[in-house]
Amino acid sequence: MFDIKKMIEEITEKKEIKNISFTGVGGSLACYYAANYYLQREAKHLTTSFVSSNEFVHDTPACVTENSIVVIASRGGNTKETVEAGRVAKKLGATVVGLTHEEGINGISTISDYTIVFEDGEGIPFEVGKSAYIMKIAYELLYKLEKNDKYEAMVQAMAKMNDIIPKAQKDIIPEAIQFSINYKDDHVIYTLGSGTAWSAAQQQTICIFMEMQWINAAVIHSGEFFHGPFEITDPDTAFLLLKSSGKTKALDERAIQFLSQYNHHLTVIDPEKYGLNELNEVSGYFDYDFHTAMLSVFNKLLADMRNHPLSKRKYMWKYNY
Repeated sequence: MFDIKKMIEEITEKKEIKNISFTGVGGSLACYYAANYYLQREAKHLTTSFVSSNEFVHDTPACVTENSIVVIASRGGNTKETVEAGRVAKKLGATVVGLTHEEGINGISTISDYTIVFEDGEGIPFEVGKSAYIMKIAYELLYKLEKNDKYEAMVQAMAKMNDIIPKAQKDIIPEAIQFSINYKDDHVIYTLGSGTAWSAAQQQTICIFMEMQWINAAVIHSGEFFHGPFEITDPDTAFLLLKSSGKTKALDERAIQFLSQYNHHLTVIDPEKYGLNELNEVSGYFDYDFHTAMLSVFNKLLADMRNHPLSKRKYMWKYNY
């Protein structure tokens, strides 16, 4: 297991850190959202930015300086936009922390000052996964710089997630089976969420429904639902709502109440049914991770039911783009 606390100690001994910025694409961008959200809510002085890699390259945030940590991630290690974002950050004097699933020399390891090799797959503890390492970077840095009072709760929550996630993935299978049956023929699906669950909803929309299942889809923030999007509601409109366990839960419940009255094609994934409330005051910061893990169960079953493998592509990795 990579020692995040030791890395933060080394970085902060060498320079004064005033900013941490996250940049990536697709799922690697989505998995930063919870850490960025946590810092925006908890940090009093440390600044953050959260930017897609190619946007970072062409329109770099002014907050990125020699006093920054820039976190980049690429599962395969060679996503060209993300590696280039790392180069831009290095030219500005920032300390670059890279995450990849692939050991050895690749674009991420070459450009990064520190390289974290994360794990994934069945039977792997939650805390050695990509998003877990990113959250550890966030709360260890904030504690080092500001002695944030939620540090112990975050550390305990990280440990509890090692048990909560695998149990919930088993317990949620009946819901996932029903979802795959009910949604297999839908041509458009709208996914809602708030707080850090919004990022899981966005990731589900672009990486699963659109990329891996070729289903037309859109993500809607629960707080924005009543400011335009709810007008598309019909009884049979397909909705998936990823409920928050944190402070934004009221936004989701308002949407659920409306949809329960005017729609009959809604699935709600509720993390509190599966133990996330055990994390108490910091549970909302782990909603992204919970929903992403549960949706991995849903998506495999949906792909099987639709006879459309998650690995199937028309364009990705096949053409120059």
